[in-house]
Amino acid sequence: MNIWISILIMMVIGGFIGMMTNFIAIRMLFRPYKAIFLGKWRLPFTPGLIPKRRDELAQKIGQVVTEHLLTGDMIQKKLQDEGLRDGLTETAQEFFKEKMALETTPTELAKFAGFQNGKERLVDWVSNKAVSETERFLNEKETTKLEKLIPDAANVFLLKNLAGLAEMGIARATDYLQSDTGKKQIHLMLETFFEEHGKMGSFAKMFLNVDALTEKAQRELEKLLKRPEMKETLENLLITEYQELLGNDLGELVSPEKKEAFLRQVGYEARCFLENEKWLNRPVQENLAKYEEQIAGHLIPYIVERLLAFASSHSADLFNRLEIAALIESQIATFSLHEMEQIVISISGKELKMITYLGGILGGVIGIVQGVLALWI
Repeated sequence: MNIWISILIMMVIGGFIGMMTNFIAIRMLFRPYKAIFLGKWRLPFTPGLIPKRRDELAQKIGQVVTEHLLTGDMIQKKLQDEGLRDGLTETAQEFFKEKMALETTPTELAKFAGFQNGKERLVDWVSNKAVSETERFLNEKETTKLEKLIPDAANVFLLKNLAGLAEMGIARATDYLQSDTGKKQIHLMLETFFEEHGKMGSFAKMFLNVDALTEKAQRELEKLLKRPEMKETLENLLITEYQELLGNDLGELVSPEKKEAFLRQVGYEARCFLENEKWLNRPVQENLAKYEEQIAGHLIPYIVERLLAFASSHSADLFNRLEIAALIESQIATFSLHEMEQIVISISGKELKMITYLGGILGGVIGIVQGVLALWI
């Protein structure tokens, strides 16, 4: 009976020693947090393993994450995933629809963005920017021919519509001649003509009825304008003048004397446009309403796709610039040792307890084996 008691006691002592050994070993991963000194002599195994190797551990975690877990190729593959693209597109569309249900004016947007006196600042900025950009353009293109500044499509359009311009000019001239103002102008021109020729003019005026002559001139001018060759002549004249204009430099069209006045006019027009109360106080959603379907159905998916494509093609460079390893290392360095211990325990607390219990089981088995061997020896 004493033999079994001895074996049992040795088993209990061995199990206790095994459990305490593993428990202390686990605790020594973190504790003590700081080195313990007896005078100038530092006690062995102080501080604990993790506090002692904290910086090295943080560096290694950062390297492992960037080299094996969060790699550039993995990021690029994720950015090219159709599920991510569809999810972002759906989120952006829902956000756009939510904002379209509101009524937000440009002035309110400026205030929301933190700009005080948003309207005045917007007007000043845009008008000044319009003037500066126009001046820069005029200075840079001063010696450039107009034909190089006008796009080919615009040039073709203008040449094609000069015929219509000539026809419209003839129609306007005819309407003017037939009006009372046109008739009075012809009468005044004839009166002036006779007066400028002195006695001969006065003598001729005695035999001519100016009113009848005015009506005669009016009818003849109308006939002249209605003749087909007049339209052709006017078209050719417009084309010639237009082509000659294209051969001039921009500086010849806007001379230094005219540039200052032109720039003032640009700033004035920009300011007048932006100071329109209806435009600034009209909800943005009202202006976008007719384009809502196109924006939600085409523009937003296109923008999301292009942004993801750009991010994917530049993912390696972006990943390097972010310096993820250094970021993880610095973040771990901000954790207190107690916080790190709690994180590890919260993740693997059960496993650590099992290791402690396993130490007790192994210690108990070793105690039994020692007891049996003691009987034989």
